[in-house]
Formats: sequence, C-alpha cells, structure tokens
Amino acid sequence: MSPSAVHSGTPSRPSTTFVPPPQLEVGVPPIRFSLDQLPTELLYPIAAYLVPDAPLTTRFALRPTGTWEYRDELHQWADWLAGHHNLLSFAMTCRRMAAIAEPLLYDTLMLRNEKSLITLYQRIARRPQLKHWIKSISCFANLGGQLTIANAMEEWEQRMGGVRWSPRDPSRSELDELPEEIITFTLLRTIVMCLPNLGDLYIAFPDPPSTDPLADHIRDGVMRCLTVPDSFDSDELRLSHYFPFRTMQNLKSLRIYCHREEGDRDATFPRILSDYAITCLPSMTSLKTLELCCSAAGNVNLLEDITLPPLPQIESLRLYGSHIHEPRLVAFCLACVNLQNLLVHFEASSTDEDREDLPEGKTLNDALIGLAGTLKTLELVALSDGHYLTRGQERPRKPENHRLTCIPQLENLESLTLDYRGVFGTLGILEEDDGERLCQLLPASLKHFTMICEWGTAKDWKQSYLANLDMILYGVQCLCTNRSPGLSTIFLQIHSWPAKSRFHRRFNREVESARQLCAKAGILFKTYDIMPRYQDEDEMDEVDDDDFDDEDEIEVGEDDFDDLEEEDELELEEEDEASEYYFSGDDELDPEREARRPPTFDAFVQSLPEDHGVSLDELFYAYHEDRWDEYLF
Repeated sequence: MSPSAVHSGTPSRPSTTFVPPPQLEVGVPPIRFSLDQLPTELLYPIAAYLVPDAPLTTRFALRPTGTWEYRDELHQWADWLAGHHNLLSFAMTCRRMAAIAEPLLYDTLMLRNEKSLITLYQRIARRPQLKHWIKSISCFANLGGQLTIANAMEEWEQRMGGVRWSPRDPSRSELDELPEEIITFTLLRTIVMCLPNLGDLYIAFPDPPSTDPLADHIRDGVMRCLTVPDSFDSDELRLSHYFPFRTMQNLKSLRIYCHREEGDRDATFPRILSDYAITCLPSMTSLKTLELCCSAAGNVNLLEDITLPPLPQIESLRLYGSHIHEPRLVAFCLACVNLQNLLVHFEASSTDEDREDLPEGKTLNDALIGLAGTLKTLELVALSDGHYLTRGQERPRKPENHRLTCIPQLENLESLTLDYRGVFGTLGILEEDDGERLCQLLPASLKHFTMICEWGTAKDWKQSYLANLDMILYGVQCLCTNRSPGLSTIFLQIHSWPAKSRFHRRFNREVESARQLCAKAGILFKTYDIMPRYQDEDEMDEVDDDDFDDEDEIEVGEDDFDDLEEEDELELEEEDEASEYYFSGDDELDPEREARRPPTFDAFVQSLPEDHGVSLDELFYAYHEDRWDEYLF
C-alpha cells in the first residue's frame, strides 16, 4: 500500500496504524525460537527431504535449458555426495538432530570403490542395527577388475591387522582347484543378503578410461556366456552364487547399467548379468521395477524360446539404449500383465526375419492392446536407423502401415512419448492430414504428450525435415483447437540446427505461434533437443557433424540480411522461404541415399521381395518420382 493511500482517509480502505510489539517485563528473558523446539513429527520430514536421491539408471539428464548432459559415474557420485553432506550437516547440529538423521544417513548409499565396500561391511558387523536402515544401494565399483580385487585384498589385510582374505565357498570341496571366493563379489553379496529392508539395488561398472581390466577367469566366463546359452553358473562366473537374485524376496527395484569397454558393450560382465537377472524374474515375487541400460534384454544369447513365464509383479519396465528386438519386447509385454510404465529407447532395429519369432504371432500393437487396462506411461523411441517394428505381410505393404495403431485404444494412458516412426510409420514427407492425425491418435485420458521429431534416416535431410516440422506444428495447432480434456503438456524434441539455419526467423515464429496457441488452450508447450544416443558416446571419435552444419547454415545471428531494414528483411526472407524452404535445392543431395539408389528400374524391382504386392505401374512412378526408398525397408 502506497503512503498516499494510507493518509488519504478514504472510507473504502481502513487506515493502517503501527502497533508496537509488546514490551517484555524487566528481567524476563526474550522468547527464542529454534529448530530444536519443533516436534519430532515435523523434524523427520525435514531430514528425510535431505536424503540424496539414488543415481539414475540412464546417464543422460535434461538440463533446464532444454539440452542434454551426459552424467557419468563421477557426476553422479558428486551429486550424491553433495546431498549426503547436507544431511550430515543437519545431523551435526545437536544430539537430537543426530538421533533423527542417523538412520537416514544410511537410507541411500553409493559404493564407489573397494574401500567403501569394506567400510560398509565392517560397520554392519560392528553395529547390526544399521542393516535395518539401508533401503537403497548403488554399487559403482568395478567388482571384477584385477586391480579392484587386488586393492580390496590389500585393504582388507591392512584393516584386519595382517590377516589375509581367505574364505572359501563351504559348498565346495577343499580339493577343488577353483579360485578362492572373489572378495569384491563376496562382500557385496554378504552386505545385500543381510539387509531386510533393501528395496533398490543398482549395479553399474565404471566406464573407461579405465586401467582395470576384468580378471582373466571372469573374462573367460563372459565369453563363454556369449557362445553357450544358460551358462551363467559356469565355474568362472557362478552368478547364482555371487548374485542370488532369486532369494531377494524383498527387493522392489533392480537396475543394471552395462558399461562400455573399448567402445563395445556386448562382451561386458554387466551385459551378462542383466541377461541372468531376466531369468531370475519369476522368483523375485516382490520386484516392481526393472531398469536395464544398454542391455540386449536376452537377445545376446539367441535363446530358442524367447517367451517368458508370467510376471504379474512387474509394474515398471525401462530399457535405456536397448538392443532389444520386437519379439523379445512382445514377450515382456505378454508376461507383465500388470505393466503400468513401459519405456524403451531402441539403439538396434528389428528385422523382417524377427516377424517369424513373434510370441503367439502377436505384434507389439497386439501386446500393447492387451495392456490397455493398466498401462499409464508409454515411451518408445528409436535412436538408430531402421524401425523397432517388424514389417508384416499386410496388403498393400505401404509405409504408413509400419506404425503403431494401438494408441487410441490405451484408455488409461496418461503420458505418451513417440517418434515419427511410431506415429506415422516409415513415411518420408508429412501432409496436413498427417498433422491432423495427432487429434485421432491421443486417447482422452492423456495428460502429457512428447514427440521426437526425427526419422533417424535419410528422410531427415534438411528440406524434408523443415517441411515435416511445419506439419507437426500444424498438428499442435489442431490439438489446441480440439483439446482433450486432460491434456496439459505438449513437448517436442527438435534438432538444434533449425534455430541456427538461414530460416531461423520463420522457424522461431512458428514455434512461438504454437506456444501462444497452447497457452490460450491451457497447455504447456516446450521444445528441447533431440534425445542423444549411447552409440554416440561409444563412437565419440567417429561422430561427424557435417549432417548438421553447412556453409549456408552457420552462426546464430549472422545472415545475408543484417544490414537491411526489418520490413525489407522479412519480405526478402519470405521470398526465399517460398522458393527454398521445401525441396528447392538439388544441390543438397544425401550421399548415403544416393549410394543406395538402384541404378535402373529393373534393379529396383529385383531388390523387392517376390511377394511385395505392389503393381508395376505404382513402382514405376515411385522410382522415377524419387520415392523408391518408401518401398525398401
């Protein structure tokens, strides 16, 4: 309230008078308020808020600016350590706070190396009450590394006053020539098995650069598992002994990150461990969440029977950077009849041959329809060339048939994230009716919708990408006009180069127009960068940025029209856009696509399967109109 309003004397506003604080009597100490005066019922939630979060299974995190950040084990360790220090500071204020916060200090633990393993083992041995406080463990130690095992042996000997580590498996004979118990695996097993309230277990070996290779006999066991199915309990690995998942009846969340070795993740110990964990799922009756990062989810062993027994306990399945194929994913969907959250980021594509391996002949569309009563969150994104759906024998075999058609039938779906291929199939160019299709795609129950604006193939060539973006933004306008009752957010993942290109003004205007329309409809609209791939991290030296940078599309804010007045600038820009925004330049050819182009029409026909089901006239026009790649999957 302004001073003039206070002294104006207007009857509509009562005058404000200053009331001095009550004077304390002489000799009476002032009243002091402190955190210690709050009841325990209020202090405990405050301390619980300071408990650090467990590290994410995926290594990619979205910044507030809309860009992605790769957060390796060092970043995750720093985040956990900062949160742990905050809680420790709270506990050190007084004895009462320490009594409240001490159990929470052990709530979520992160074991980074062999020293932390031995420290936790010894603390539990000295103070058995600690084992009831631990609810989440994230192990980032290289348990099978030669140096880690040697350092653990040395650390154990120092702490035990010269007593060397020498336990053996009591089930083995003393005459057995097998190596002794591996100290790192044994310590983790002993810790995990004595924790009655452990609900979350995360195993993540560190990524390179690393000078700690796997021990020779562990490496031999990994290679054997790659060639001999179901050899998880070989003498070299003994996974059921070191990782007794089947006996962890209270575990609710199991997460495994498959690290890379020399740019490869196929022949790593965590990859084998993740496949073994899948075989243990039927016995883990309390498990609600399974998260695997960079795993094949059972494809690596080429099992003859890919079906799974019923897994009604699984409610959340998240596969990041996965090499899973459609048959195996269908098997998961059929087994997890109560699945509520499904997330798969594909870094490998299914093949037409996978069609023969579909369980019960059901496709992913059929399997998702079977989950319509429970599924609340669905995120299917292809991060590689190809498609995660197999191509069927339907007639005609048009590209638009190569898509998900089950989405409108998922009546309880609340959050949906799809890429172009899942929504539109393998089409190359979108039209207005494709944008309008978004209105028929979304079920009435949907609250959050995210689209990955990328084909992941040659169809992302610049002019076609800009044209398709136009149709997607038109589809957003249609969603605002015919808004679903519960729809509250629309997010688009878009490449960063359109905002820097020669047509960045038009692009920014269209995005801003879509944002304003969404705001009027009560919908939050955001754009951010395309989701990155783990393959890019594995092949960092081979990444080529030429696909996103041209001589005519360089720095932001530098173009040919900076010296013109704004009106002339917009007019000239619109003139250029009308002639060049769509398919103007034959000078920008995709060399990879041109290399795959059949040299003649006869060669094009011969490259199709015998049962392609398309007339020669249609193929003739498709070839000469440069649409031949729509018929080659």
